[in-house]
Amino acid sequence: MSDLSHRPAEITPAEARLVVQALVQNGGNVSATARALGVTRSKIKRRLRKADAWGISALGEVQATAARRLETGGKIRRYLLTSAQSNTGIHPGFWGNLRALADHYGAEIMVARIRYNHSEAQVAQEKVNRAAETELWYAPEVEPYLADERVEICPGLIWAGDMNILPTAVTPLSGLDSFTGTASCVFPHPQIALKPIATAPGTEAKFNYTTGAVTLKNYIKRKAGLKAEFHHAFGALLVEVTAQGIWFARQINATDTGEIYDLDLRVDGGEVTTGHRLEVFTPGDIHGVKLDPEVAETVWGDGGMVDTLRPRHQVLNDVLNFGPRSHHNTFFDLVAALYNKADSVEEEIHDTATILNRMTRPWAETYVVKSNHDEHLDRWVETADFRRDPINAGFFLTAAAAKVAAIQRQDTGFDLAAWAFERAGLAPGIRFLSRHERLEIAGVRHDQHGDLGPNGARGTAANIARTGEKANIGHSHSAAICHGCYQAGLFATLDMGYNRGPSSWSHSAILTYGNGKRAIATLRAGQWRA
Repeated sequence: MSDLSHRPAEITPAEARLVVQALVQNGGNVSATARALGVTRSKIKRRLRKADAWGISALGEVQATAARRLETGGKIRRYLLTSAQSNTGIHPGFWGNLRALADHYGAEIMVARIRYNHSEAQVAQEKVNRAAETELWYAPEVEPYLADERVEICPGLIWAGDMNILPTAVTPLSGLDSFTGTASCVFPHPQIALKPIATAPGTEAKFNYTTGAVTLKNYIKRKAGLKAEFHHAFGALLVEVTAQGIWFARQINATDTGEIYDLDLRVDGGEVTTGHRLEVFTPGDIHGVKLDPEVAETVWGDGGMVDTLRPRHQVLNDVLNFGPRSHHNTFFDLVAALYNKADSVEEEIHDTATILNRMTRPWAETYVVKSNHDEHLDRWVETADFRRDPINAGFFLTAAAAKVAAIQRQDTGFDLAAWAFERAGLAPGIRFLSRHERLEIAGVRHDQHGDLGPNGARGTAANIARTGEKANIGHSHSAAICHGCYQAGLFATLDMGYNRGPSSWSHSAILTYGNGKRAIATLRAGQWRA
């Protein structure tokens, strides 16, 4: 089977480029080119005419590849974007479940083909009985869904189906930050990754995604191939677009058997069932009184995101903002707090406790991860001079006395933030984790905030991923996926006062399913899905 056989009638730039390259290799002979590609001379000529119209030549192209725009249709549209590796069969269980999910949602499946080292990869496929083992081929099941072209899914989101990133690339999104300008982009690749890209003020944060694959693991048994095999995901990216053109994206990540979850849906054996509870909900950093009101209502309002997904566990990061007396405050920050009547530490803790109580649900366990902003309280009690801060002197002395009493009774587990919130009326069901406490749910670590990296380094998704354990973290305010580490964004206002210049912050949460697979959901315009 050739690379151009059994294709849809519409010609893509990738096909036109392939014909031009083949024509050069065959010395300009159209008949030889047709034989080499296994198509008719008329098809070769049609593609050459398209190549000429697009400015594609053997020496290069006149202009960058343009994206074909999809029609909006004035209704909700859904797409399942994925990839298929050359000379490799599909995962039958996952493929069947993905098609069942597409039928359930009325979604369009779009598959991009990516190539690997065919001659050596073929060694791993010797058990497959094919007439022409040296030919380039793709699983016939995906042919009706091929989308090897640049497509504008909606304004602000591009599908780069013409991008061929090596399946063995360790960081497949490297070097692509400015690709497609300010528009977010989805790239076909067997690894699932998400990279946040900072954009100028006033421009929505940009995300670059990879998809996962519908094909089996088929790699050369060497270092690069074995690493790629480890990170290979049977997956897709689900994109939802509202009638108004607002888009949402979530990862679809299957188990080795092909089972997949999306929100409250479970697909197994080609059957879609509903009403499945989310295992863990990890919102973006809270920052207490800085919590975005629209986000709070969308997520924790009656019938909101949490009530819909009914997570068994909630894991909260940076619950306290500690704005009145943060050690980062300048003199003018203190003056502003005074005139805004926002300089009482005790009042901020009380208001934050009220906010946290609204987040709790009787059917969900709620945890607070020890975070750097929560520890601002400890630092204040250790270093501040209460005699120069009359409005906070009473609370300061009470907190310091509680800390001293804990030391006297050798209570090494004493948590000053937990003590302060409990004193302020926090619901008793909320559990505060220590820095050294382990919280593993569904095979994922949920006890790290993300501020502390290995060996004293500052934490990042990349260096925490290298610890070898799956982890959900917060801290950076920017959603990311790097191998086994998923990073939530921010649920406070995107303008915190101290952030200036280009930003990659977003209102993003991590969804962890019962089978240990995860997705990142980003809120836009007061919505969390289409």
